[in-house]
Amino acid sequence: MAHPKHEQVRQRYGLHCGYCGVAEEDVGGELTVDHYVPLSAGGDETDGNLVYACHRCNLYKGDFRSNDEDIRFGRLVLHPLRDDSESHFRRNSRTGLLEPLTATGRFHIALLHLNRPALVALRLRRRRDVLRAAKIELLAAENRELRAILDAQRELLERLKRLLQSPDVE
Repeated sequence: MAHPKHEQVRQRYGLHCGYCGVAEEDVGGELTVDHYVPLSAGGDETDGNLVYACHRCNLYKGDFRSNDEDIRFGRLVLHPLRDDSESHFRRNSRTGLLEPLTATGRFHIALLHLNRPALVALRLRRRRDVLRAAKIELLAAENRELRAILDAQRELLERLKRLLQSPDVE
């Protein structure tokens, strides 16, 4: 049974997993609602505690909740809407891997298995699609420029023909 706030959470996360970024269209269906702080660890049903998550991320995160020792050693799951993930890990656009910058980033990537082969392939495919779209736009702009040059040259050629046919030309 779907969570009572499923649609609201789904829209807040733009139909993407808050943890790994996979879209509903990538997995062929709706995702699940995860409790960032599990109910078993005192979490609640407030909007800030609900994360739209793919089944894999929800499974890998499970009922994990950082205790004081975990926090001291950077063993935290980053909250998709509150935490700045870019300060904890970066995407390598060449390999598609997430590379940790901090202990928290390393833990987050490992716990959620964010470098699993399917996600790496998805990141590379998205990067390739972005590059392909940029290349198409550049080619279209170049095509428009070349058409404008060709039109200007045709106009110039027509003027020259008219000048050559003019009786005033000696």
